[in-house]
Amino acid sequence: MRITNLLLATSIILSAVSCGGNSNNNTSSSDGSISMPSSIMNSDIEKTGDATTAKIEAQTLPPLSFLSDAEASSAASKAKNGTVYYVNKNEGNNRNDGLSASNAFKNLQKAIDSAPEGATILVAEGNYIGTLDCGNINITKPLSIIGGFSSDFSKRDILKYQTTVQLNSTASGTAKGQGIMTINVNAEGKTVSIDGIIFNQGNAIAYNPKREGQPAGVETPMMQPVGAAGIGGPDCTEQRVFTNRMSLLYFQNPTANICVSNCAFVNGSNYGILGGFKGKAIIKNNIFVNIVMAAVDIHGTYNSMVNRSVVEFDHNSVLFTWSRTKAMEDMGYGLRLMPCTDYYCTNNIFAFSSFSGLDRTHIDSNAEAEKKRICTSINNLFCLNKQADLTLPGGGMFLRVKAEDFDDVDVLNEVKGNKTIKDASIFNNRLDVAYANGFLTASYTETTDYDPNSTANQWRSSMGMNQVGTMQSTATMFANRYNLQKALLFFGAVNGQGAQTVK
Repeated sequence: MRITNLLLATSIILSAVSCGGNSNNNTSSSDGSISMPSSIMNSDIEKTGDATTAKIEAQTLPPLSFLSDAEASSAASKAKNGTVYYVNKNEGNNRNDGLSASNAFKNLQKAIDSAPEGATILVAEGNYIGTLDCGNINITKPLSIIGGFSSDFSKRDILKYQTTVQLNSTASGTAKGQGIMTINVNAEGKTVSIDGIIFNQGNAIAYNPKREGQPAGVETPMMQPVGAAGIGGPDCTEQRVFTNRMSLLYFQNPTANICVSNCAFVNGSNYGILGGFKGKAIIKNNIFVNIVMAAVDIHGTYNSMVNRSVVEFDHNSVLFTWSRTKAMEDMGYGLRLMPCTDYYCTNNIFAFSSFSGLDRTHIDSNAEAEKKRICTSINNLFCLNKQADLTLPGGGMFLRVKAEDFDDVDVLNEVKGNKTIKDASIFNNRLDVAYANGFLTASYTETTDYDPNSTANQWRSSMGMNQVGTMQSTATMFANRYNLQKALLFFGAVNGQGAQTVK
């Protein structure tokens, strides 16, 4: 499937960027290279000089389409209806009109509410967490939101001038809706575009107050269950922080087309992108790191006998998806291929899933509609997923399939160039090795002291009372916070596969 070039709702054309190498692809974090331990190394990687590359067959890759600095900076002149709004958390003011860089709004929600349909909103570096820092941003009209600008809007670099939606323990996202950012736009045929936004829930999640489940070198203990209290904040010194059931981006049944590109979804307690929609969603060149449940779980809401929604999932890097609970009972997927929806999955990386990279276990209730579903997997890399690269119905608790066997899967309409890689050095020293090793060796145990023959329980039984006992459960690791700046290193980590460096 050749992915269509991403167009903004305002008709700003995103520039094509080569998938070839660039000087940034072999850089490491500022504190030095991370050496890879033998526990996540083997011989599946071919080394040439100082470069480390996966043994991937040469493929003709679809063109990438990103917003260049020049095009982003001149968005005002190219916007179809001439309406561009500016947002600057550090220098703006909500009493301004938002129509120039020098007269910018302070609040992103203010710009969304003020802008007409089809407007473009340019967002400078800073943290944006809703009106009065409520922890929710709601999009109710078709428009484009473009982050990553310098404070004077003269330059754009999403990693240098970070536009974040980064919650804290007081802005926990529970005020409105099910997502930290929610798209609820009824405008069939029109488009909502989100480009260059960094979502991070890590500082708003509760971690184990006894500091249990914290492998050496990992910066927090394990996550507390949804609804439970624990320690939190940037340094895990805040008390009575709660883990809330919030997705980072929520589709509240919009009918508009949706483009999500060049974004980061990091440290999510309950899905990266979740919900239902009608139309087409292009999810391109994003990273998803440390997400509970699944990185992406979206489905069409059409009558399945008439229409289906379409998802193009291209050049994304999905790493560290965790199961529902610390007992690793279920969930833990990269991308879920859901009913009423056609999925075109190309050029992605799915790594370190607690269950599988792709999930195709949901079947459309209408047999004829199920037969017409289209799901493809082309040029995807699967690395160190714990149970499978793909899950299917059957085989007891699902059938587990490795990428090299995708040719035998009838429900995948087109497969080509998929690889299972067992060597994490494909990430070119951009991986937090302590976190990766903790994830791969994570375990769960239960102990009880229940004795039905104890004197107390025999007496309670004779009186018709419930017997008593205690159970203790421990996990060595579960959804511990992944450092945001280390997560952003995954942009451009693998040349040509997964999320690429944004020019």
